[in-house]
Amino acid sequence: MALIGILVGIAGPLAAKLIRRSEDMAALSSLRQVLAVARLEAIKTGANVVVVVSKTPSKTIHLLTFRDKAVLTTTSANDGNGAQDAGEPTLGQVTLSPRIHLWKQGGIEDDTADALRFDAGEIIFLQGGGILPPSSGQVTPTGGRGIYFADWQGKNYFRVTVESDLSAKARVDKYVSEASPPGYYAPSSDPAKRWRWL
Repeated sequence: MALIGILVGIAGPLAAKLIRRSEDMAALSSLRQVLAVARLEAIKTGANVVVVVSKTPSKTIHLLTFRDKAVLTTTSANDGNGAQDAGEPTLGQVTLSPRIHLWKQGGIEDDTADALRFDAGEIIFLQGGGILPPSSGQVTPTGGRGIYFADWQGKNYFRVTVESDLSAKARVDKYVSEASPPGYYAPSSDPAKRWRWL
């Protein structure tokens, strides 16, 4: 019995770390895929495509993607206004695991004002493949535009961002406390900025 207790004591933390990593990677993959598909759709259709990031009443992260133009062959006053008007098609809806929370490192769990650093939680992909620049500013290790989130225990913090207004390609950063300065960094071979999973 004592041996079983020791094994459980060793395996428990390792299993929790593996579960957190798996859920974090699934969330990162979903977010990157939603942004990539929205960008491609904007280029393909020649119409703005909007991704709205929000928090549901059950505190899960929800992503709604829609084309900001009702009919591709005609124009209307509502085209490109950033709101989903009548006739503008929903292109996709994704809800992340309830164990993933909007959460910027050093902030408060599920604080949308701090964790959604795009205007009104919207990323607007333009027909040329870029994005409408948000007021949150360029990406820095400590802030800037992005969707900030963490696992349910607040051990691993991430930012999915669009670094360039022109190319609008998504980038994933992880909070690295050992870096100088501590902050969000892309995967790196630099030992001081290397991702560590907690």
